[in-house]
Amino acid sequence: MKQLEGQGVTTRDAMGVGVNKSTNTWQSCLPDCLFMALELEARDKFAIANMDRLFGEHSYHFDCKQKQGLDIIFSRYEDKQYFRFEQETISGYLGDKLQALYGLQVSALSFPDRNALDQYLFTMLAKNERVICEYSGKYVPYRVEDYHKYYGYHIVTFKSYDKAHNAFMVDDALKRDVSISWQDYQSSFEDVLAHEGSVRVYHIKKVGTESPLTLEWALKQVEQNIAGLVSDSPHIGTSAISEFLEYISCLNEIERPFVIPGVWVFSLQRASALNWLMALQQDFSDPKLKRICAPMIEALPDLSKGWKEVELLMRLSCRSKSVTGHQVYQRILHLCEVEQALIQVWLDLQEWLLAKRRAS
Repeated sequence: MKQLEGQGVTTRDAMGVGVNKSTNTWQSCLPDCLFMALELEARDKFAIANMDRLFGEHSYHFDCKQKQGLDIIFSRYEDKQYFRFEQETISGYLGDKLQALYGLQVSALSFPDRNALDQYLFTMLAKNERVICEYSGKYVPYRVEDYHKYYGYHIVTFKSYDKAHNAFMVDDALKRDVSISWQDYQSSFEDVLAHEGSVRVYHIKKVGTESPLTLEWALKQVEQNIAGLVSDSPHIGTSAISEFLEYISCLNEIERPFVIPGVWVFSLQRASALNWLMALQQDFSDPKLKRICAPMIEALPDLSKGWKEVELLMRLSCRSKSVTGHQVYQRILHLCEVEQALIQVWLDLQEWLLAKRRAS
């Protein structure tokens, strides 16, 4: 997954919808719009209730390409082994985990030609088969701040075509039943093609059974988090937090409003981490584990809500004098202090898992 200006490390843009899921509206809190779409597909096609065991991330990445302006990213971190494509199949750590825990495999078809994609879409929709497809956030009408303005890598699920209105009906990470005009669909194809080289559609299939978290998979997730948090890279983990705070403190001093690309991901990542910890406790019943996780389980809902509020406040600060850049800065400062205090919980959790492995 390549990194693009103005988005998170994965470039998979998704809008936060909170921690809880509702029976009326599908609400996912996975920190990646591709996997939000896959989660919905897995629920409808294979009766998999959720993918709470897939993401238990706690990570940061900060990149300031220039020491002026706002050409920066503050978002989640992935190493090179986390997500990759091999022979058009999702592999790497995330692909392996998807197959081990949910028995699912995801493959992709690439379309450098729009006519070929048109034919594929209409063929699949005629068979009442949904199509998960790469799409430009610039051409999703309800995303009013980006609509016809900014490219953003996105995923939508095509569900049907309305010939009378010459429009598609799609679901995306935030909203279901979104109408996409034929013109926007065409423009999106050209936009994604220019940025990505082709437009991919994703297909999910069942190749195994659903399983609880094993000791090894839980340990891999925790160790991955710790490796990122304590990395000696200046742009990753705690160093990324320090670099980020130093940068926005300069913006605070000159009293200018700002929007930091990538912050949206933290509300999702903290919500998914909470669900992961709850699943861990369900799969490993131990009073000591519950005590270890308690500080993080208490803090994560507030962090999820707080990062979402920061995202909204930043946008408001650019529109109205009722919200100042200083207010946003103070809120971020508090959230980062809480974030850093939780690192010890991951270390304690690692120790518990290692002891559990030694005992077995």
